Amino acid sequence: MDARPFVDGSLLPLLIEGDAKAAPAALVDWSTENRAQLDTWLHQAGGVLFRGFGLRTAEDFCDVAEAIRPELKAYVGGDSPRSRVAEGVYTSTEFPPHLEIGLHNELSYSTWWPERLFFFCRVPAATGGATHIADGRRVLAELDHPVRERFAGKGVLYTQHLRDSAGPTGPGKSWQETFETDDPQAVERHAGDGGMELEWTESGLRTSIRRPGVIEHPETGETAWFNQADLWHAAMGGAEIWDAKTGDQEPHHHARYGDGSDIPIADLEAVRAAYRASEVAYPWEAGDVLMLDNRLAMHGRKPFTGKRSVLVTMS
Repeated sequence: MDARPFVDGSLLPLLIEGDAKAAPAALVDWSTENRAQLDTWLHQAGGVLFRGFGLRTAEDFCDVAEAIRPELKAYVGGDSPRSRVAEGVYTSTEFPPHLEIGLHNELSYSTWWPERLFFFCRVPAATGGATHIADGRRVLAELDHPVRERFAGKGVLYTQHLRDSAGPTGPGKSWQETFETDDPQAVERHAGDGGMELEWTESGLRTSIRRPGVIEHPETGETAWFNQADLWHAAMGGAEIWDAKTGDQEPHHHARYGDGSDIPIADLEAVRAAYRASEVAYPWEAGDVLMLDNRLAMHGRKPFTGKRSVLVTMS
């Protein structure tokens, strides 16, 4: 099988397309035998779209993802609401359909982040609902030098307040849901291993962690934009999704520069302008699988109508 550009003017994503007789098992077999070639294409483009292989179920999807990356990871530490449908397989973020989810690198605010992301379209939206994507190398090139240097030099400090599941509902996920455990000591071990600071409060758990704003890809050596500071910043629309305040009258989450200084809104607006200049969006078709290198490519979700069903797994 060959890969070719799918969208005019962009390598992201490359398309691998099945023929009329293609089936999930054929894609599983081919992927198992061609992992090195897939890595080459992925490092080149940032993402690969598989279309026309007859995938219908979560099991089909899991088989393909495991053929490429056998060890799938749980979404431990993730802050977005989603449901687990199989071991290591989740629904995509369950925010209201009228909202756009901005571009971001998955779990760039967490103690760990995946190398690979896999998305599977079970049911496309009636209208809209694209998983828009962008190459972090291009985003970085679109930004003015001073903004790039501030994020590269300072990094990002992410803070959040997670409620206790025994307390009032909302906003956001509880710490039990976020860390997939009800054992505080397990949370403390997870945080300690990943450099996250914790503080237990009357209403839940306050966390803070410093993460990079820009990274060097460990395999290609290329530099890419890598964060989601604009999505976490309390003045940039997070309240619309999560709610205005936590029980402690703090923003549910917030982002500052890694040295603790405020990120100017102008810097975040420049970031979003770079996203708009870099993003690629196209309609899902049932059975599509999109594989992204999470360190090179960002993703989000466009508003939609209808019963959209997109699953995700990571490794």
